[in-house]
Amino acid sequence: MKQRPRATPQRNPITWFWLTSLTLLAVACGPQIEIVPVTREVEIEVTRPILLEATVLVTQPVPVTVEVPLEVTRLVEVNSAALVPGTAERPYQLFFLPSTNPRVAEVRGQFMLDALREATGYEFVGVVPEDDTAVLDALCNQTQDTIAILDPTHYLQAEETCNAQLSLGATRFDVPYQLGMVVVPTGSDIETLADLNGKTIAVPSRDDLATYQTILGDNGIEAEIIETGTSSAALLALLAGEVDAATAVYNPPILPFNERIWDYDTDDPEIWRATGRTPTRNPIGYVDVLTTPERGGYRIRDARAAIFDTHPEVFDETRIIALSPRIPQEAIVFGRDFSLSAADQVSRELLAFTTSEACAQSVCASDFYQWTGTAPVMPSAYNILRLTPPVEEN
Repeated sequence: MKQRPRATPQRNPITWFWLTSLTLLAVACGPQIEIVPVTREVEIEVTRPILLEATVLVTQPVPVTVEVPLEVTRLVEVNSAALVPGTAERPYQLFFLPSTNPRVAEVRGQFMLDALREATGYEFVGVVPEDDTAVLDALCNQTQDTIAILDPTHYLQAEETCNAQLSLGATRFDVPYQLGMVVVPTGSDIETLADLNGKTIAVPSRDDLATYQTILGDNGIEAEIIETGTSSAALLALLAGEVDAATAVYNPPILPFNERIWDYDTDDPEIWRATGRTPTRNPIGYVDVLTTPERGGYRIRDARAAIFDTHPEVFDETRIIALSPRIPQEAIVFGRDFSLSAADQVSRELLAFTTSEACAQSVCASDFYQWTGTAPVMPSAYNILRLTPPVEEN
């Protein structure tokens, strides 16, 4: 079905005219509004986000992780066998003789150790033992590290017990051996060792090789033995008439002009008596005959010289009837497994040091060993002691 179009209402012109007129009249007769621009301060509260930088004191515990360096000391077991001998970590140890004054040994010995360190590049530490047992223990158990200075008896023990290796022997008063002497009054009828049987004899010690064991003990002398402790005390007992004979240390004299060294096999123990002159004390303290050796005289160095100041008659009132066999001086030995090349180098430097002026500050010092050098020595030099039977106490 076809729809009919909607009719549009028609406005009445008269009505529209009156409505418009009334509106205009109302506007004209009402109050007038004037828009005036005004400037004034207005407080307003604005809420907006503001970024602030602030320092805040926190009084509550806050967990913090801090890295702090920490030094920790712990015990670490080191295998010494893995260290190289002669280094700072494992220095060679050089044992000196037991001493009643270890401080002197430490100070004097250090001069030699410093010289060896500089000459060889090896590190050394000195040891002054309380007794010889400690030295033998080191030689036998620390065989790669140990060097020792031993008296002849303990060298033989170290050789027999653990095959310690002999290197050098000390020289004292220019000879590589030590001697003892038997002294009697000048007018005595005692002429030989056999004449000592049944006599009274003063000796420094029964333990001494040169002044008792090899000169009296080995010769089967049956006598009354009085131990005095020192050579000087034994000689004083003889001068006092308390004994028939005395034993003491014998050091050979210096010959005129140092032309040669006194010879054990050919020279008389009192070779200086051929001058017919009495010994005197020279201005610098030595006992000389005629004059100093540098000017053609003799210098006496046996034990009687030590008491000459208090007993200047000692040379006139005593004479020597016998000397002991030659006994090697102190030995320088190395442990069985000590490096051969290192031992050779150390030995060469020891030989050089002990013949230098620097030795006077060390083992050559008058308050230490009084060495005058060292020299190579063979084990056969000790055969005289290997044949010596043990001493029997009365």
